[in-house]
Amino acid sequence: MPPVLSGARFSLPSLVRWAKLTLRSAWRSLREWSGDSAYERYLRVTAAKRGAPRPLSPAEFYVEQLERRYSRPTRCC
Repeated sequence: MPPVLSGARFSLPSLVRWAKLTLRSAWRSLREWSGDSAYERYLRVTAAKRGAPRPLSPAEFYVEQLERRYSRPTRCC
């Protein structure tokens, strides 16, 4: 939520801090939406599991994602 500017005086550092937090949040949301952060999320989940096999490399993860996406038949036509 942006700082309220009606009658209140805000210091430049607080506005800069608010802008940085807002941009950081927007950047994280964009990465989640586009799927760019999928590998980092995979590593966090894998690290949290006990007895999990070694994590896949980024290239292996990418190939697995492609195989998972395109291995199922589509019924578009």
